[in-house]
Amino acid sequence: MESLSEKLAQIDQSGLKRFLKIHNELIDFSSNDYLGLARSETFHQTFVERIQQQKKMGSSGSRLLTGNHSETTSLEQTIAQFHDVEDALLFPTGYQANLSLLSSVARKGDTIIIDELCHASIIDSTRLSLATTVKFNHNDLKSLEQQLGQAQGTIFVVTESLYSMDGDMPDLYSMYHLASKFKAHLIVDEAHAIGIYGPKGRGIINKFQLQRKIFARVATYGKAFGYQGGAILGSSTLKDYLVNHARPFIFSTGINLHQVTGLSIAYELIEQADDLRLQLQHNIAYFQQQVLTSSANWITSNSQIQAVIIPGNQQVMDTSKRLKQKGILALPIRKPSVAAGKERIRICLHSFNTETEIDLLIKHII
Repeated sequence: MESLSEKLAQIDQSGLKRFLKIHNELIDFSSNDYLGLARSETFHQTFVERIQQQKKMGSSGSRLLTGNHSETTSLEQTIAQFHDVEDALLFPTGYQANLSLLSSVARKGDTIIIDELCHASIIDSTRLSLATTVKFNHNDLKSLEQQLGQAQGTIFVVTESLYSMDGDMPDLYSMYHLASKFKAHLIVDEAHAIGIYGPKGRGIINKFQLQRKIFARVATYGKAFGYQGGAILGSSTLKDYLVNHARPFIFSTGINLHQVTGLSIAYELIEQADDLRLQLQHNIAYFQQQVLTSSANWITSNSQIQAVIIPGNQQVMDTSKRLKQKGILALPIRKPSVAAGKERIRICLHSFNTETEIDLLIKHII
């Protein structure tokens, strides 16, 4: 058996070793803070004022024991009302929310059908389930229909409303109707969409008025909401089932009251953030216009997530390093996070990026 040191040496030699880094004083084209709420002075001041009124730090236990509080249940009601669903269940992270969902609702004899580019947290959740898991080609409804025709038991179809690597979106309306044709349950991860798309940032599902029709949706708060946490949105029956069957929920300490406070403020700010959403859309449009004259290999995307393909781990790392020398934070995405030959610089656009900063990025990207 190889030692840990030997395995680390192997990934180091192949150029795949990861390191924890701190990025300071750089023009941000990499963070998920799409609306700038993580750096918002209003968010910070309001948070400080409210936590000073609290007399408790941690939740003190799992929510089924001593870790449930009126503030937590009140926030879940606020979340459900905002997204126009029956109920919501909070988790410390979006990863944990995804890990809980499929691992508990899909059972032996069932079938989970996921988009081939779904997030690692979704894949890990399927591995914890006893159901059969198959993949369909990315955003390909014909491929999905083929898998639906072969599926057994209760069927769950899983997609994301906005994909974090290519910045593209599936045809959710058509996907819902296709899933319904086969009596399959549609689950949508809205991590990179909520806060930005739909009325008041309620999400793409709300934009298509599917919020009361799909089986479940996962919200993540480490992106546009500028904070941390996750929630599963759906029916009251689904919430009750998860409280009784989702092991990551049952055996974890409940989210602390400081996190509840932060998320409550984030929801207030998101609802009032129309100007920030408009500015972000302006920046997306400006970026798209400017890259028309660029010779780089850009992936087509209409969202805040853009990417330029630079094949080869070393090549894409060299590009990111060169951009950093110009004061730009634009990080590389390497194999195995993406397929070989699809290595890229992923660009995250924000409401706070200026046209001058966008011009500088595009000038030095190649």
